[in-house]
Amino acid sequence: MVLRFEIYKDGERVRQYTPVNAMALGPESVPWTGAVSFRDEHLIVSRNEDHASAVALLWEMGRGCYVMETTRLPQRAKPYILNVELARFRLMKIVQKQEDWNLFDFPKTEKFQTSFREAQGLFAQALAHLDEPGVAAKLADRSMEVSFDLSEELANFHAELLLNRRKAANAMPRHLFGCRVDWTIQNQRYRDLVCELCDFVVLPMSWKLLQPTEETFVTTQLDEWVEALARKRVLMIAGPLVDFSGDDVPDWLFIWEHDFETMRDLAYDFVRRVVSRYRRAITAWNVVAGLHATLSFTLSFEQMIELTRVLIQQTRTITSNARTIVTIKQPFGEYHTHPHPTVPPMMYAEMVAQAGIQFDAFALEFDMGGTRRGQFTRDLFQLSSMLDKFSTLGKPVFLTGVGVPDRAPAEAGWWREQWSPDQQGKWLDEFSKIALSKPYIENVCWSNLSDLSSTIPGGGLLTDMLQPKPVLTVSQAMREQLGRPRKA
Repeated sequence: MVLRFEIYKDGERVRQYTPVNAMALGPESVPWTGAVSFRDEHLIVSRNEDHASAVALLWEMGRGCYVMETTRLPQRAKPYILNVELARFRLMKIVQKQEDWNLFDFPKTEKFQTSFREAQGLFAQALAHLDEPGVAAKLADRSMEVSFDLSEELANFHAELLLNRRKAANAMPRHLFGCRVDWTIQNQRYRDLVCELCDFVVLPMSWKLLQPTEETFVTTQLDEWVEALARKRVLMIAGPLVDFSGDDVPDWLFIWEHDFETMRDLAYDFVRRVVSRYRRAITAWNVVAGLHATLSFTLSFEQMIELTRVLIQQTRTITSNARTIVTIKQPFGEYHTHPHPTVPPMMYAEMVAQAGIQFDAFALEFDMGGTRRGQFTRDLFQLSSMLDKFSTLGKPVFLTGVGVPDRAPAEAGWWREQWSPDQQGKWLDEFSKIALSKPYIENVCWSNLSDLSSTIPGGGLLTDMLQPKPVLTVSQAMREQLGRPRKA
């Protein structure tokens, strides 16, 4: 199957174009294997299967640069106009979410309906001018700008409604804002600051760092961190313990990549040793992450579920009082475009929730504005819609890694304006309100305490000199405005 698209910029045909983060999509916006390229003055999407497909890619518009997508489209000889199909999808999602959020007949939404009719009218004009592609593309671009602003306004409006209800019911989380730290940094000031600035701390437990060889455990630095935080009675979320989606897999484990039973036993032993060592200090264990997204190992769906079950049970056996967490990596599923066998994120989450595994919560990560897979910028409407997917799974959701940069690279996308320290703070303010308005969201954890070892450019609350940034001021205001009153 081949889809072809013409691309227009300001009504003029684009003859040269380099698609960024481009991927084919199937039902429910799940990425799937397919080649996306620009050749012969067309964006080409090709797949081996003969099914309707959509395409997503990083798309710049007046209000930012985001990963945007089309509706699923059948193959045809005549090229589609990409601008028109991107506008069509955003309008369709607005209709769907207004229904999901019960906003069609809600009071004080007249301005939203006015904007929607404007965007809809512009799109209708675009469809009427399909025989003049440049004109149609300009009209679609204007429709897209109106509908994009409308979609974020709807997300914020819906969040305000739910947030007020949650606050009125005194149902806000007790421990609202946390931060992930790098425990390899042995800096007393760094350690003291996290205790002052956060309600809880996320301590990564990299298997690769803690067990660099099969016979060796290296825990001295982590021991010091755990002891120091425990003395100050800081709540700690540890993990992920076993994460197969990134760079935390020990090199020596690849010897057993085709021997699932041995690999499972080694993971079991690692979890047993780490949980036993720190069980008295840790409040919650993020046990597994990214089993559905591993490109390093070939796991069947049954093996993913078995490994999840075994490691959760092991953790609960050793420490019955601590909560157990399963992390869904790359919730938009970008990894699933790779031909290596993986499972879509929501399919894995649904099966884990239904498999009788006795765990307490899911965790999600939303690092954006970086150039690694899964980090390209999404808008707030998309993020709110993604969080909504977890509302039906019957488990609380921890946001254990949330962050955006305070500077370029612009090639990874940007939100409303180019990334800056002020823009970083504005994003946290709006995203936090959207996230915490949802009754199943337990907390928000910023991905990096400082820029010393940030996962995205300038992603810390503090500079590399441990000086505060505007995003820190926003986080502290959020704790005061949304958190439960603190005891004197």
